[in-house]
Amino acid sequence: MPTERKVAAVADLEERLKRATIVIGLDYRGLPVAELRELRRALRKRESSIELRVVKNTLAKRAFANAGREGAEAILHEATALLFGYEEVVNPPKAISDYQREKRMVLPIHGGETDGTVLSAAEVMELAAVPSRTELMAKIAGGVAGPIAGIAMTLSSVLRELASAVDARAQQLEEGSAAAVNES
Repeated sequence: MPTERKVAAVADLEERLKRATIVIGLDYRGLPVAELRELRRALRKRESSIELRVVKNTLAKRAFANAGREGAEAILHEATALLFGYEEVVNPPKAISDYQREKRMVLPIHGGETDGTVLSAAEVMELAAVPSRTELMAKIAGGVAGPIAGIAMTLSSVLRELASAVDARAQQLEEGSAAAVNES
C-alpha cells in the first residue's frame, strides 16, 4: 500500500510532467550536495522556469505513466535527477551545456523527452546548438529589415532627385520670367 507521502510525490511529479515542454534525465552521482545546489542556481539563473528534481525511479515511472508520457521512463537510470523545462525546448539543454563549459565538467545525461519523443543524450545536446525562438525571430527581423531599409533609401534618393529637378525647373522659370519683365 503506497504511503500518502509517495502518492503526493507521484502527483507532484505528474503535474510537473504535464506542464513541462522538455524533461531531461541527468546522473547526479558523484556530485556533492553543494555542487548540486550550485547547478540548480546556475540553471535557474539561465531561465527561471527550469527546475531540477532528484527523483526515485519507481515513483517517476508511475508519474510518467500517469502523465501520458509512456516510453519516457527510458531516461531513468540508477541515480536520476529530472530537469524540467517549461518554456522553450532548447533552453534547458543550452543551460546544461553552458554549465558544463563554465565548470569544465561533464554531467552524464541519460536522455530526454519532448512532445512524446524520447531523445538520446546526444540528441539532447544537439538541441543546445539550435537557436531559441527569440534568436530566430531577431534573425528574421534583421533579414527583413535590411531589404526594407534599402528600398526606403532608394525611394528617398529618387524623391530627393525629383525635388531637386522641380526646384531647378522652378528657378529656371523664375529667371525666364524675370528676364522677360526686364526686357519690357
